[in-house]
Amino acid sequence: MMLLLKTMLILYLLIFTFVILPHDVMAQQAEESAVNDGVFEKADPASLGVDQQKMLAALEYLKSKSFQDGIHEVLIIKDGRLIYEGDSTQKQHNIYSCSKVFTSTVLGLLIAEKRVELDDFATQYDASLKEQYPEVTFRHFATMTSGYSAAGRSRWNDENADWSHTPYTPEAPHFVPGSHYEYWDEAQMMYGKVLTLILGRTMKDYLTEKITDPIGMGEWEWGPEQTTKSGTPINNGCTNVTVNAHQLAKFAQLYLNRGSWNGQQLLPKEWCEMATSVQVPSDIPVYPGDRKSARGSGSYGFNWWVNSQDGLSRMPDVPLGVAYMSGLNHNVCAIIPEWNMIVIRMGDDKNPPEGKHVIWNEFLQRLGESIW
Repeated sequence: MMLLLKTMLILYLLIFTFVILPHDVMAQQAEESAVNDGVFEKADPASLGVDQQKMLAALEYLKSKSFQDGIHEVLIIKDGRLIYEGDSTQKQHNIYSCSKVFTSTVLGLLIAEKRVELDDFATQYDASLKEQYPEVTFRHFATMTSGYSAAGRSRWNDENADWSHTPYTPEAPHFVPGSHYEYWDEAQMMYGKVLTLILGRTMKDYLTEKITDPIGMGEWEWGPEQTTKSGTPINNGCTNVTVNAHQLAKFAQLYLNRGSWNGQQLLPKEWCEMATSVQVPSDIPVYPGDRKSARGSGSYGFNWWVNSQDGLSRMPDVPLGVAYMSGLNHNVCAIIPEWNMIVIRMGDDKNPPEGKHVIWNEFLQRLGESIW
């Protein structure tokens, strides 16, 4: 009897070592190798359990709710393979507020290097915040709950108080940090300035070294918003990242992989999970200011928008946990962990008047119907 048990145990170990374990490792390597050479490998949608006709029907809906750029810059990637590509996906342009995720990725890396902590006061690194913002933390900046506002009215000749010509000159806060949610680009710009001061170099150079070169993103740009006193350009913390859809997809794939790329943990798994999870409780009120239409309570992570059950910008007909970057002119980059999928729509036209979360709720619901 003992001999039989020992024989069975040895047989199991042999099967695990030479069959099961290699299969799991090969599956992981296959998924990551799809972008090893800088290009996502193409695959037949049906081979990955996607009905092509239903997928195309969903895309027709998205096209009907888009302006002139339509679905020319759309990518759909499932299981690390490209299953749909528009005809202009190599076109580079500003992705507007999708850039905010690049800023918070810098913070995630700095935390991993133990150079800062999430709940450090920003004034420890920028004395200009000491008088009016002594209690603002990096968590507040990354979640749009800082209350920060800069002196001056909008540079765009409208009645909006956001986007002044002096985004790094603090004025009185809109509210006590952490007490409200307010989508405010001046706050994001100041966030980027503080990170730049910590780095002592540009955020773009830092991300290129730590993330975009290792994942093979190639050449990309991040336009500055002024310089530090020492002359270092401050990449605009809220906008101005210029990439194409394939480059953005690789950045998104890193988050979908929970920071892993070809066996290397480039970004902490914990950070990726936190960034793409709700960090602003649903019971925190939206500040009734100039940008009150951006409703992030229960729907905002660390500069990612997140689909949750009780979020003010929830998408009730798609999986919980969908996270997406969102920028002006209907730039959206969504990761759907439940489907192991990335969906990108880029453009330089206009936002849908109904609201992106409304359109994408319907679009992703239809796309989900294509998955077996």
